Amino acid sequence: MRQQQLNKDAGFTLIELVMAIVVLGIVGITTSKFVGWGATYYVDVSERQLVLDDSRFVIERLTRELRSAVPYSLRTLNDTDNNTACIEYIPIVTSAKYLDAPISPTSSSSLTLVSPTSGAITAASQISIYPTAVADVYNSASQQTFTIDSVDAVDEDDESQVIHFAASISIGQGSPASRYYQWTTPVSYCLENSKIYRYQGYPAAVDQFNPTELKAADDVSYSLMAENVSNSVLTEAPFHVDSHASLLRHGQVAIYLEFSRLTDNNESMFFHHLVQIPNAP
Repeated sequence: MRQQQLNKDAGFTLIELVMAIVVLGIVGITTSKFVGWGATYYVDVSERQLVLDDSRFVIERLTRELRSAVPYSLRTLNDTDNNTACIEYIPIVTSAKYLDAPISPTSSSSLTLVSPTSGAITAASQISIYPTAVADVYNSASQQTFTIDSVDAVDEDDESQVIHFAASISIGQGSPASRYYQWTTPVSYCLENSKIYRYQGYPAAVDQFNPTELKAADDVSYSLMAENVSNSVLTEAPFHVDSHASLLRHGQVAIYLEFSRLTDNNESMFFHHLVQIPNAP
């Protein structure tokens, strides 16, 4: 009889069940919030890191490339209507000193150079001597940039080399340091709305190409370099070129980039970066 009474009293009352359900509900809600906060924090940190990686990559890559630019080959193009901006420069292929040059008013169809220690002088490439303005690099009419027609072998005795032009040339101004720069084609970094692209393989032109013209140019190749860029070209252009030439350096480039997070456009990262261009004419 006593055993039957014990078995009858061994269950849960309705109040106990309700209390247990309430407690379990509170624990479940609290646990889910902790899990949700953790997931939100992880996504937030991942997006921040993604934006940071994008910004570091494009700034470091652009900085490294600009330091090897032909003097006065840097120029910018801003289109506030389409929120696009480009910086263009020409990479140096080889550089050294010239020995015998036809400086105006003299003229000649050849030029004697010191053979570069790295790389090689090649036909159909360009040679610039003492460029002190953008037009001296991109416009052959300035008589500071010329197209190489053919190249002689290196003289083993004095390491000199003679290059030839299709017609007689007369260099407008000689370099105080007797420097020359050989180059082939320009490179452009363009901000197009929220992305930055790198263009190469297109010919140099007197007027700077915009992104639409670059994409339509023959043999051009381009790569996506960064996303989530939120610059407004109207209020703050991303690229500024300040040229103060000397025998030691050409000038400097100020880079201003604003990166916004994917899920919160109100939170942005700002980068102000100054690049010294060491190459002088």
